[in-house]
Amino acid sequence: MACNCSKPLEQSDCERIKEHSKDGRAFIFHIFDDDRGLRIALVPPGESPNKIAVNQNFFTPDGNLEWFNVKEHPCAYENL
Repeated sequence: MACNCSKPLEQSDCERIKEHSKDGRAFIFHIFDDDRGLRIALVPPGESPNKIAVNQNFFTPDGNLEWFNVKEHPCAYENL
């Protein structure tokens, strides 16, 4: 399964996504266009992922809220 991210990921980013996907807790991520790159945030039980994403400033350059569950990324299932 190939990554179709609009921004390139480093191998270490894939490793972080994979680690978080196996954690058992809920995590979301966003890949910033600038030097912030990949950011991962914990979504506590009972919290809205959208609220966490807003608090983490997970917006596109166009101002659209954008986040993904770490389990949605192909890196979560690759053999690294």
